[in-house]
Amino acid sequence: MIDDKVKIKCSKCSMMFRERAQRIRNGFQKQCPHCLKLITFDSSSDDNNIRRALKSARELRQAPGHVEPSAAEH
Repeated sequence: MIDDKVKIKCSKCSMMFRERAQRIRNGFQKQCPHCLKLITFDSSSDDNNIRRALKSARELRQAPGHVEPSAAEH
C-alpha cells in the first residue's frame, strides 16, 4: 500500500503532523493539531514548510500507480 500522506511542519510550534496528499492544494486550510494555528496552503507563501508540503503532495499525486479517489468514495 502506498502511503499517501505528506509530512507538514508547523511554522509556529515546529511540530510535525501529516495530511493526505489529495487534500493539500492551493487554498486548502488545516489547523495544526498541536498549537491550533490555522495554516493556509499557498504556493506563493514565504513559508518554506508550506511550499515543501505543496510540492510533496503534488509529487505524490503525480506518482505512477497513484489513483485519485472518485467522488463516490467520499
